[in-house]
Amino acid sequence: MGRMEIDGEALLGRVLRTLGSRDRQAVAALVTHDVHYEDAFADAPLLGPDRLADHLTALWSAFPDARFEATGPLLHDGSRIVAIPLRVTGNHTASLGAIPASERFLHVHGMLVLELDATAHRVHRARLFADRYAASVQLGVLPESGTVGDRAVRAIQGFGLLWGR
Repeated sequence: MGRMEIDGEALLGRVLRTLGSRDRQAVAALVTHDVHYEDAFADAPLLGPDRLADHLTALWSAFPDARFEATGPLLHDGSRIVAIPLRVTGNHTASLGAIPASERFLHVHGMLVLELDATAHRVHRARLFADRYAASVQLGVLPESGTVGDRAVRAIQGFGLLWGR
């Protein structure tokens, strides 16, 4: 694969604007018709712009003030693969799947890795690497590390392993 010239600032701006747009059409314009998306919060890979937009719509609904911010420059090695270090912040004011609104503030750092199409204008594959555990603790789904609740969960997990034998 030859070296591609990519305007990193323009691509970074387009991705962040789309994530913050709350606009399904903007999502469809950013990705290919057969986009493949994965993250630690999705139960399975999401295929196609509609599934990705559904996933984002759930996030936008649960965090109506969600902000997506770059925490560094777009990383690019000359291929169609780019990476964006980012932070997502917002207040959890509505349910997100089975998680009821916690009214808690969330800030999660992650790395969004994108494979662009042959024209380098649309996203063909994407994977968000983020700390699901930290997000769960911030939303009150899991106890903070080192607390009595954390020790209780670890004890139960240990017993569960013993009981399963």
